[in-house]
Amino acid sequence: MARFSLFIIALLLSPGARAQLSLEECQARARANYPLTGQRALIERALATDLSNANAGYLPRVSLAARATYQSDVTRLPLTLPGVNVDGLSRDQYQLSIEINQSLWDGGAIPAIKRLTSAGAAAGQARLEVELRTLRERVNNLFFGILLADEQSRQNALLRADLERALEQISARVERGIVPSPEADAVRVELARLGQREIETRSAREACRAMLEILVGEEIDEITRPPAPVGNPAGDNRPEFSLFRAEREQVTAELGMLRARTRPRVGLFMQGGYGKPGLNMLRNAFTGYYIGGVRLSWDIGVLNTLRGERRQLSLRGEMVDRRRETFLVNLSAELVGARADVDRWRDLLARDNEIVSLRERIAESAGAAAQGGIASVLEWTREINHLDQARQARALHEIQWLQAIYALRQIAGD
Repeated sequence: MARFSLFIIALLLSPGARAQLSLEECQARARANYPLTGQRALIERALATDLSNANAGYLPRVSLAARATYQSDVTRLPLTLPGVNVDGLSRDQYQLSIEINQSLWDGGAIPAIKRLTSAGAAAGQARLEVELRTLRERVNNLFFGILLADEQSRQNALLRADLERALEQISARVERGIVPSPEADAVRVELARLGQREIETRSAREACRAMLEILVGEEIDEITRPPAPVGNPAGDNRPEFSLFRAEREQVTAELGMLRARTRPRVGLFMQGGYGKPGLNMLRNAFTGYYIGGVRLSWDIGVLNTLRGERRQLSLRGEMVDRRRETFLVNLSAELVGARADVDRWRDLLARDNEIVSLRERIAESAGAAAQGGIASVLEWTREINHLDQARQARALHEIQWLQAIYALRQIAGD
C-alpha cells in the first residue's frame, strides 16, 4: 500500500513528458505578455516622430498672405505740373503674397531640441524598466511559491509512506491481539491531519500557479528548480541609475535650449506677390513683384530672464543628484540585509542536514521498539512527526535559501 501511494504521488509530480519552464523563461514570457511592456515601442515611435518633426526645421518654410484694405488717406505728390496729370493712389488696396524662408543658422535650436527629445525618451524607457522591476519580483515570489509547494508535497509523500507503513504493521498486530485498537486509531488521526496539510499545499500551489499563468499568459504544467547563482552582485545594474543619467541629460539639454534662445538667427527669404499697388507706389494698378534677401533676428528680451532660468535648471540638477544619493544609501542597506538573509538560510541549511540524520535514527529506533512491544505506537508516531518536521524545515530552508539568492540578485539589478 505504501509503495503504491509513493508510486502514484511520484507519477503525479514527475516532470516526465510535461513542458517545463525555468525562472528565466517565466520572466521573459511575463515581460512579453505584460501590457506595460508595449509602452517601450510607443516611446520609440514617439521619439522617431519628434526627431522627424525637429529635422523639418531645416526645410524651407512657405507662408501665404492676402490683404484687402481701405484707408482714410493716401500719399500724394505735393506739386502740380502744367499739362501733366498725375493720378493719386486709390484708397482701396489689395495684396496677395507668398514668402519662402530658409534658415541658415538657428543658434543651435534644432540640435538642442533633438538632444532634449532623446533624453526625454531615454528617461521614459528608464522609468518603464523601474516599473517592470515589480513584475520580476512578483514572478520570482510566485515561482518560488510553487517550488515550495512542490517540495512540501514530496515531504508529505514521505510522511504518508511512513505512516501507512506504521499503520499496516500496527493493524496486523491489532488483529493478532498484541496491541489495542486505539494504537491504530492514533496513526489514522495523523494520516487525517496529513490529508488536511496536503489539501492546504495543493491549494497554495494552485493559487500560485494560477496567478503566474496570468502573468505569463499561458498554461504552466511544471517548473524547474533554478541553479544557485554564484558571485556577489554589486548592485550597479539597477535601472534607476539609467533614469538618473537620463534626467541629468534632460537638464543639460534644456540648458542647451536656453543658450540657443539667446543667439541671433540668420536666414534667407524670398517673397513674391501681386497687388494694387505693387512695389511702385506711384502706379495705381495691379502689378506683380518680388523681393529677396538675408534676414537677421535676435530676441534680446530673453536675456532678461536668462539668469533665473539657469538657476532653476541648476536646482533641478541638484535635486536629481540628491535623489540618486538617497537611492544609493537605501540600495546599500537593502543589499546588506539581502546578503545577511542568504548567509542565514545557508547556515540553517547546514544544521538541517545534521538534524534530519539524527531524527532518522531516532525514528528508526522508535519503530523497532514499538514493533518489539518495548515502546508504544504513540511514541513511534511522535518520532515520525519529528522526523517529518525536520525534513520539512530542511526543504523549506533549501527553497528559502535559493529564493534569498535570487532576491539579492533582484535587488542588485542582475
